[in-house]
Amino acid sequence: MDTPSFITTQHRFTQYIRNPSTAPAPSDIEKRRIDIYRDLFFNNLQGFLADNFPVLRQISSDEYWNSLVQDFFSHHQSSSPYFAQIPAEFIDFLQTERANNPACSEDQPFLLELCHYEWAELIAATADGDQQIKPNNNQIAEQVLCLSFSAYPLAYQYPVHTISPDLLPSKTPEQPSYLIVYRNTRDQVVFLETNPMTHSLLEKLSNNTQKNCETILSHLAEEMQHPKPEVIIEGGLSIIRDFIERGVIVAPN
Repeated sequence: MDTPSFITTQHRFTQYIRNPSTAPAPSDIEKRRIDIYRDLFFNNLQGFLADNFPVLRQISSDEYWNSLVQDFFSHHQSSSPYFAQIPAEFIDFLQTERANNPACSEDQPFLLELCHYEWAELIAATADGDQQIKPNNNQIAEQVLCLSFSAYPLAYQYPVHTISPDLLPSKTPEQPSYLIVYRNTRDQVVFLETNPMTHSLLEKLSNNTQKNCETILSHLAEEMQHPKPEVIIEGGLSIIRDFIERGVIVAPN
């Protein structure tokens, strides 16, 4: 059966809205009206992305920013109908589709990592879960503990937490950056720089429901092949106590 004319018009309309440089406007709709819709959609998307990736927007020229948003707007097929999922869709676009555009040669090498870091801050701010229990700071070694639902240990090649218009890394650092992004007990999203050992510890505590802290730290000492496991265990317990007070480490519900 032939496609009804109104469906054909809708397809042409949406294709033009996405990218007027490659798709002609439907001939049976006044172009001025279509352009109003297009500007509305594009400007809303551009503003929303700028709000959610403020550092990226600050370090981007208007020309580059408009080109990047247009690429996303034109080519990415979102898997979610929810507006709040647009930042995650943008990350997916950068990971899977951006490299197909020749304009990606203008991208900063830290683009994906910076966006992921800014997205993690958003996720920490909006994370929702059951009320969390603060552990007793006594006998930490015997307790089974885990990460807060709003805490995320992160590792990047670039120091994304320091990037600004005045500080743009020109080459990959010799050492990666380890961070923990979390929402503290005052509902503020903050980050801390960590180190490889702390990062490994926090990852092992993620979704932990069975192993007590001493067991986790013993395994960590084995992995590190440390000559004095007790040093790792004592140091790890001190880190855990600090993160309990910060609201990063909690007791499983």
